[in-house]
Amino acid sequence: MKLLLITFTLLFLLSGCSVNITKDNFIYQDEKVEVQLDLAAISAKITNDADLTTVSTVSLVTDAGETLKGVQLLHEKARVNIVLFGGSGMKISQSAAILNNFASIPANVMWFDYRGVGVSERKGELNLEDILQDSLQVFDLAKRSLPTNIPMVVHGISMGSIVGSALANERTLDGLVLDGAISSVPELVENTVPAWSKIFSTVTVSPELAQLNNIDFIKQYKNPLLFLAGTEDTITPIAFSQALFDISGSEVKTLATISESKHGMSMKSAAAIKAYTVFIDQITGSGVP
Repeated sequence: MKLLLITFTLLFLLSGCSVNITKDNFIYQDEKVEVQLDLAAISAKITNDADLTTVSTVSLVTDAGETLKGVQLLHEKARVNIVLFGGSGMKISQSAAILNNFASIPANVMWFDYRGVGVSERKGELNLEDILQDSLQVFDLAKRSLPTNIPMVVHGISMGSIVGSALANERTLDGLVLDGAISSVPELVENTVPAWSKIFSTVTVSPELAQLNNIDFIKQYKNPLLFLAGTEDTITPIAFSQALFDISGSEVKTLATISESKHGMSMKSAAAIKAYTVFIDQITGSGVP
């Protein structure tokens, strides 16, 4: 979400009155999408159980006729399937090292760039509803393609936490992981905008973004739920995850605080891998007395 922060800061520096946050300055888009992923470079980042993992590209054509592209990590001893939704501006070509962390769980992972980002194309105007619909098609592909004898989990990072929660109310998951979770877009904006700038400017959130409320999604979701919250995360602080944890109706839920972890960096920590291990045990019943 650092690109979001840069956008907000520039808006406030250039404005002396009011700023309206819309999808166009909330969701990162590339000026030109990449031609293809460098599989050799991605594979080189997988050092955990490298001899047991295989990395390949995946793609799908959406109902809107746009081609989304991504990457798939398969681990011979995977305990869980994970469908990953990253943060705004988190594209595979620059963030593929996170796959190495998932390999240490170990897990199978399917991860697509959002439309208009990385290697995924965008033909028309960006629409939030289209992104949410894309997520359903990505999940359905993962459900068809990945092994069926292990749990299916959705992992959403930052903006992806909203995408994942919305998906979880449309599809049946074995578990949901919210990493650096956003409680609501208005609250995120309020937390992100520097206090000093509010003296000179006012900020509003467009109705389209304002309706993206993770609290409503989490109230409806009842299956196993894991929050990963970094103690050094100033963008989506622990309080955001705590609020969602408190209102969740899930009988199996955990809030794991990751020491010294900044925004979007939780999976680099051994504590996050341990939390995942316990979570998988809870889902499969192997960790329940």
